[in-house]
Amino acid sequence: MADREKITGLARVLARVAREHHEATGGAPDRWAEWYADRLRGEIDPWVGFEPTVPQIEGWLRDVDERFREENPEVRWPSFYAELILDAHGRGS
Repeated sequence: MADREKITGLARVLARVAREHHEATGGAPDRWAEWYADRLRGEIDPWVGFEPTVPQIEGWLRDVDERFREENPEVRWPSFYAELILDAHGRGS
């Protein structure tokens, strides 16, 4: 399991990108994962320990979004996404 500090840090990045997405698109759901992935490229590297491609990040986001919707956890989505991404793809987590 990824450490809490990394989860919190990546969750903050995801929340910021979400605010930027809402400001830029009004929160439009079309191509959201691609939009986020493009913004996260270069920023997610320190958290996962390598430089993933935009399509990789987009796939991660879609996968964790599907799990979030299925499980409907009682946790804010950025923390849920960060933990799953780091557990599955983080190196040295």
